[in-house]
This record gives sequence, structure tokens and C-alpha cells, in this order.
Amino acid sequence: MSTHPVLRAATAAIQRAWPQAFARVLDAPAGQATRFADVGALSTALVAGARPATVEVAGLALRLAGDPWTLAGAAIPAALAGDLSGRVAIISGAASGLGLGLARGLHAAGACVLLTDVDGPGLDRAVAAFDDGARAGSALVDVTREDAVAAGFDAALTRFGRVDCVVCAAGIAPAYDLVDFPLDKFRLACEINLTGYFLYGREGARVMKAQGHGGSMVLLSSKSGLEPSKANTAYNATKAGELHLARGWALELGGDGIRVNCIAPGNVFEGSKIWNADYIAKAAQKKGIRPDQVIPHYNALTALNREIKPQDIANAAVFLASDRARCVTGQVLVVDSGQVWTR
Repeated sequence: MSTHPVLRAATAAIQRAWPQAFARVLDAPAGQATRFADVGALSTALVAGARPATVEVAGLALRLAGDPWTLAGAAIPAALAGDLSGRVAIISGAASGLGLGLARGLHAAGACVLLTDVDGPGLDRAVAAFDDGARAGSALVDVTREDAVAAGFDAALTRFGRVDCVVCAAGIAPAYDLVDFPLDKFRLACEINLTGYFLYGREGARVMKAQGHGGSMVLLSSKSGLEPSKANTAYNATKAGELHLARGWALELGGDGIRVNCIAPGNVFEGSKIWNADYIAKAAQKKGIRPDQVIPHYNALTALNREIKPQDIANAAVFLASDRARCVTGQVLVVDSGQVWTR
């Protein structure tokens, strides 16, 4: 559970009154704040009156605004176009690889992004590259720890006052033949790829249900969740499990206007931590080819014979998170250049 119940309740009350509003926690009480004894009084006042610039409730001070730039004290850009303008996304596994690619794509589409990862230095480099103090932030999160995940969502609410999109992208793919598969590696894959998704989905549902205006979740699965690959027991199982997590959540959360979908990418090599030198060497051994032939080999397996880039996966995520997909939920969007035909 969140260690900041007042933050959760206050930001939810603000969202219910003004679904377009952003909020940011202030480091110190504001001199001109409108003060409330508790969240109940805040909720009543918000429904009845105009939106104040700053509120203080139970010692928590929040600045309110209609956009993230005003909150950050930055100039509002001339162009605000983008399918995800006015929304906030939290992304797991966002320090590198596809998680970072998804964060970049959502940001380019107008969203505020809160990048989370267990890799602190990687997060720092990733956020610095955005060069956007108004719409990009980060939080150190171990997706296998319930308290860390709750703290990550609290960080998003502290920075932006809302969460509209949850993207689960943290994952590992230990590759071993079944007879040699170490139990600790199997358990770790289950913890990151399944427990991590469960914890992010649960926390995201708690926040978005409380806000009362819907939202979306995008779970990064894999073509291996639809059609298994050899010597990939843990990855096959967990990626298939993610599909059913999403389908069940879509049924459960649809009444709250929360859509849940999966992306099943093919092999994405660019920037990937999974497709490292060791993994490529094992793939080469499995296929009986040289390591330098691995990428061309996998590309040639597709109908398009076209290498999949992180931007291709990001484009799919932007669509699924946007109003263009407002009637799409419980689905799997396969982005694999035409390799797996199972749906």
C-alpha cells in the first residue's frame, strides 16, 4: 500500500473535480494556499468552487495547474499537438531497451513520462537525454517489491498529480536448455516478468479507479507469448502469462473505463539488453550459425524481411494508449514484421 495516503486521496479528489488538472507536491507550505483540515473538506470545496492555484490539506501542499509547464515554471510551447497531450504515463524498465523506446515514443506524442527502473545511473542518463524538466521524471523502482512499486506511483503523483497510462516493460529472458535451466533464473524471470507486471497493474488500477476518469495499461509481452521459442522456458511461460493478465484485467476494469492491452513484439535488437553478446552467442549456437548471422537470420524469418525498431513498438503503444483505441481492450497487437500468425 502507499505510504502517502493523503497524497493518494488528495490527487484523486482533484482529478474527480477537474479531470484535466495537473498537480505537484511543494517542498514547503505555500503562503497563499487554500487550506483544508482533511481530504473530505477538500473534496467538497473542489466540487463547489473554482480551482485554486495551491491547496494545503493535512500538511500536504499541492500546486494545481492545467498543464505541466506551469507546474514546472517553464514556458508553454507554441505547439501542444499530440495524441497523448495532457496525460501522464509511468513506465517500468525504462532506463534502456524497449522500455526507454516506449518512454520516448509516449513523450513525443505529448505525454508526461515517469521513467522507472532498478538501474539508477541508467535512469539518470535516460531522463537527462529528454532535457524536459516539465514532462519527464524518474523514480528508482524494483518491480519485484510491492513497497517500491507503490513508491514509484507516489512519485508520479508527487510530480504530476495524476496517472493516465501504465506501461509494463521490465523483463528478462534467461536462455537455457530445459535440462540445464537453473531454478533461481526461472524464479527471477517469474518475479520480474509476472510479479512485476501484477504489482504495476494492481497499483495502476488503484490510482486510476480512484481518479474516476479511466485510463489505459499497455503490457509489453512478446511473440514468444504466442508461439514459444526453443530453450526459452521462463520467457515463453511468463510472456504467455502476461497476455492473460491483460485479458482478465480488461474484463475487470472495463466498467471503470480502464483499457488493458498487450503488444507482442518480434525480435527488437537495437538498444536491447536482452539481445546482448551472450544471448546472441547462445542464439547462434541454437541455430547453428555464426553470431554475426543472428540478426539477419531472424529478420529473414519475417514476411517483410524488415528489422523491427523500438520506434515501431512505441508507435503501437501510443495508439493503444490514445483515444484512437478507445474501444480496444483485452487485445494483443503483434508487431513482428510478419512472423507469428497465432493470435
